[in-house]
Amino acid sequence: MYPKPFEYTRAESVEHALQVLKANEGSRVIAGGQSLLPMLKARLYQPTMLVDINYVPELRTVELNDSNELVIGAMVTHFDVIENSLIRENAPILSTTAEHIADVQIRNRGTIGGSICEADPSADYLPTLFALEARVVLKTTESSREVPIEELIQGPFETLVEDGEMLVQVIVPVNRVNYRVEKYARRKADFAIASVAAMADVSSDGKINEVRIATGAMQDGPHRIRDLEKELNGRNVSEVDLDRLVGPATESLDPIDDLHGGPEYRKTVLRAMISRTVHELLTQGDGA
Repeated sequence: MYPKPFEYTRAESVEHALQVLKANEGSRVIAGGQSLLPMLKARLYQPTMLVDINYVPELRTVELNDSNELVIGAMVTHFDVIENSLIRENAPILSTTAEHIADVQIRNRGTIGGSICEADPSADYLPTLFALEARVVLKTTESSREVPIEELIQGPFETLVEDGEMLVQVIVPVNRVNYRVEKYARRKADFAIASVAAMADVSSDGKINEVRIATGAMQDGPHRIRDLEKELNGRNVSEVDLDRLVGPATESLDPIDDLHGGPEYRKTVLRAMISRTVHELLTQGDGA
């Protein structure tokens, strides 16, 4: 199937893109196109105009701000998330996550902003960004606002981004604590059947100062496993019984049901993955 006809504009700047979005009802931004183009062909989206932001250099920058946060432009590609030294040094879990995304061709074209705005429940970035407590900057021609990533995602393929608004930056607090990222899929390049992003700050005496755990492939999008986090925070690693804690903490989760697996299968896989991932993180430290 082919997309319905639409107009096309190449934006020269963020302001130009926003002006075009405001002036053309039903217009939509295209970044790397790796998510949007298949949806256009399936006619899941039928925009009147595509606003191409590939040629806006200010959207491809990565900087550290005065608050010790990474400011990542929406057009930074998955490949650049992997390779950029500022990201690898200050949020290594994000670089490792990007290594799990699809194949080399998609990593070279796809962008962090595009992936976030698609809000696919099984996509790779979102659990990691939930664990990092990232924020995004949304702009219109008249205003700018910061939105926590957990508030941005409203459901499957649904975000708070409004008509005439564009995601321009992802803000990630610097976080160099030990981490684990794990993804289970039929093939490496596929979307996840189950995924976990976990981070932990553990003292030399074994005290768990803080742990954050997020999962993907849920019906309504990623989730922080806060009940399990509360059970673990403040304890000593030697006191933790993950086999007892993981089941109740994940009981309310509602995994996706599709041809790759039903909810109970996915929940079983997820529980085993969380138990293994968190155990390794607490006892062995850093890793992918």
